[in-house]
Parts: sequence; structure tokens; C-alpha cells
Amino acid sequence: MSMTALKPTLVLLAAVPVLFVGCTSTNPQGAFDDAAATVTARTGHKLQWMRDDDARDHIDHAVTSMLQTTNLMARDAVTIALLNNRSLQADFEEIGISQAELAQASRLRNPQFEGLWRVPTRGAKVVNAEYSLAQEFLDLLTLPARKAMAARNLEVTKLRIAHQVLALVEEVRAAFHTVQAAQDLTNRLALVVEVNEAAADIAKRQHDAGNINDLELFNQQAAFAQSRLDLTRAQLRWRADRERVNRLLGLWGKQLNWQITEPLPGLPDKELPLENLEALAIRQRLDLSAARESTANLEGALRLKKSVRWLPGASIGVNAEHELDHSWVVGPSLSLEIPIFDQGQPEIARLAAEYRRAARTLEALAVNIRSEIREARDTLVAARHTAEYHQKVLLPQRQRLLRETLLQYNAMQKSNFELLLAKEREQQEAQAAIEALRDYWIARARLETAVGGTAQPISTNAAPAQTTPPKAQEHQHNH
Repeated sequence: MSMTALKPTLVLLAAVPVLFVGCTSTNPQGAFDDAAATVTARTGHKLQWMRDDDARDHIDHAVTSMLQTTNLMARDAVTIALLNNRSLQADFEEIGISQAELAQASRLRNPQFEGLWRVPTRGAKVVNAEYSLAQEFLDLLTLPARKAMAARNLEVTKLRIAHQVLALVEEVRAAFHTVQAAQDLTNRLALVVEVNEAAADIAKRQHDAGNINDLELFNQQAAFAQSRLDLTRAQLRWRADRERVNRLLGLWGKQLNWQITEPLPGLPDKELPLENLEALAIRQRLDLSAARESTANLEGALRLKKSVRWLPGASIGVNAEHELDHSWVVGPSLSLEIPIFDQGQPEIARLAAEYRRAARTLEALAVNIRSEIREARDTLVAARHTAEYHQKVLLPQRQRLLRETLLQYNAMQKSNFELLLAKEREQQEAQAAIEALRDYWIARARLETAVGGTAQPISTNAAPAQTTPPKAQEHQHNH
């Protein structure tokens, strides 16, 4: 065969991979938009990816604008966290990694070109040249399956990232409500300190005038000292709670001067729907969907490996050699791997074990989610009952007792110590009521996240949950 005839053969061989190469892009923006849409549907918040300087500047400007408000709200805090939390932004890069892996799986390996040049030791110094161009055949055969598995891995990544976002939303809400409660308690204790300071000053003057004894004076002074200590401890807890919010929102420097002027919101009139939450969570939980997709992917990898275990590694190509008489010898080339020592049993066993592990993990996750839902629902019901009992029964009782004690104190029927004790118990109950309200809002956020981001059903095209693999498949994969 002449070089003229060789050229079409080489061109055809080089064109074969091009016919099978996918056009999958390495740009992960579309995949990120899918995950962001899932989050928006469940929380109402939008996500932005800090992929370049323009995006960073836009996010910084948005965060600065929101922090300039004189009253930061829980929803504002969540918005800032989703924009500015650097750990979350780092997690977004996993989408880019999975997208790149999909693009790589959509491409064939490059053909291998080899060249040999030999010069005879005797006779005419004519170069004997040999050229070969070969393509891995098995790589070409398994391309569609590898691309499908990489695409599913990208879906798993999107689901997992969206679940992490929902978990961050819950954490921010809980931290924010904790700061609100700590601030309410601190403000209340500050008023108590002022009252006790005035009471201690009055007690000192009464003692000097001989109207009260040493015991009553010491009790009032001790109450003042204790209230100052309680305020110091409350302020320390408040600062620690603020720092937790700062970390979640990614704030530092001048961004730390945000303010909360409103107290904890009261109990809502209408509670979250509490029926059929387990079934709703099984349909909506993104981590369960990710586990389901991951298990199906491992099953596909196992099937693929079993289907090609007896197919040897093969490279098909064309070889051309320039003989010493200046003629060309051209023909096809074939390189085969002979499966004598390794027929793929170790890899099949590994994939089978990974598949069974993923299937059992999926089943365990489904069981745990149901238990988590029941626990979160019971916690919310109990938290609402507790908060209502404090607000409607215990706190009004303590307030009435304080008023009656004050009336009797003014009528000189109660001592300073008894009045002090009534004020202390009323204050303790007020603190308990605030903490109960805080616990309610934290329990509410936890239940919404446990259900999948919202207690309202989300329309989805996802396949129904299958937490138990078919017995026939399981039996097959154990062999």
C-alpha cells in the first residue's frame, strides 16, 4: 500500500474517536443552578456562587447592604449565610469537580501513536521507519455507560450540596433565635440589676435609720451582688452566641456591628402540618435521594464490570512500515490483553461489597429519617405546649404573686426578704418563658429541615424511594 492509500486509512482511524466524543461542557453553572433551584423551592432563598471576582464583589455589596439595617431579622441572617459562608462556597466547588468528571467520562482516551526508526548496520544507510496509531477498543465500548454513571454522580453531588444548604439554614435559624433569647435575657437582667441596686441603696438608708435589721440589709445587698454576676454571665453567653452567628454568616471586621432590636417572635397561631410527615420526608429528603442515586450507580458499575470481565483490553489501529527498499508495508494492528491471571474477580467482589454497603446504608438512613421525624415532631409539640404553659399559666401566676407581695410589703405585712424572693422567682420564670420560646423556634426549624426543608409537599420528578434492593439482584451480586 502506498502512502496515498495510507492517508485515508489514518484519517478514518483518527476520526473514529471524534464520532463518539460527547460535547459535555466543563462549565458547572447549569448543575449549580439546578441545586440552587431546589433550595429556592424549599426555603425561598437564592444561592450565588463566588466563582470569580465579579461574583465576590456582588456578594460583598449585597451583604454590606443587608448588614446596614438597624434590625437584623432571622431571614436576613439566612440570606447572608447562604451568600457569605465560605465553607458553603467551598462545598459548591464539589459541583465543579463532578461536572469536570462528567466531561472527562464523556471523552475517549487519546489514540496512541508510536514510531520506530532503525538504521541497518551494513549496506545502504536507509532508515527503516515504522509507525502505528491505535485506539483502546474497550474504552470506546464502555463510553456510554461511563458517561451515564458520571452524570448520576453529578446528580448525587447536587442533591448532597442542596441538603448541606438546608442543614446550614437550620443551623443559622437556631443560632439566630438563640442570640435573640440571650439578648432578651441580658436586657431583662440589666433592668433587674438597676432595680436591685436601687433597692440595696434604699435598704442601706433604712438600715441606717434603724427601720430594718442587718439580715434584711445583707439579703438585699446579696441580691444586688448576685444579679450583677448573673448579668455578667448572661452577657458572656450573649457574646458567645453572637460569635457563633458571625461564624455561620462569615462576618468579620466592620461587619460585626449588626443589631437585633426585636425580641423573639411569639408563638404562631397556626402550627406546621404534622400529619404524614414520615412519608413526606421519605419523598423529599435530599440526602435520601442522594443515597438512592449513589446505590443505583454502584449497581450499574457492578453490572458493567460483569459484562466486560471476559473482554480483554484491546487496542485496534493501523501500522505502517517503511522497508529498506523504500516500499511501504501497511495494515491493521491489534493488541490484546489475555485474561489468564486476572479475570476481574477482585474488582467484581469489591464493587459487590460496595453495592451491598450502599444498599444497607440506604435502608439505615430511611429508618433513621423516620425516627428523626417522629422525634422532631414530638419535640415541637412538647416545646409549643411548654412555651404556652409558661406564657399563659406560670408567668402570670408569678406576676400576680409579685404584685400581691408588693401590696402586702407596702402594708408592712411582708418583709424585704419576702419581696425579694417574690421578685427573684418572677424573674426566673420570665427567663424560663424566654428560653421555652427559643426552644420552640429551634424545634420548628429542626422539624422543617428533617422533613426536607419545608413541611409542605414539594412537587418532584424523582423516582419513588426504594430502600430495599430486589432480592434477585442482591442474590446475583453476591456471586
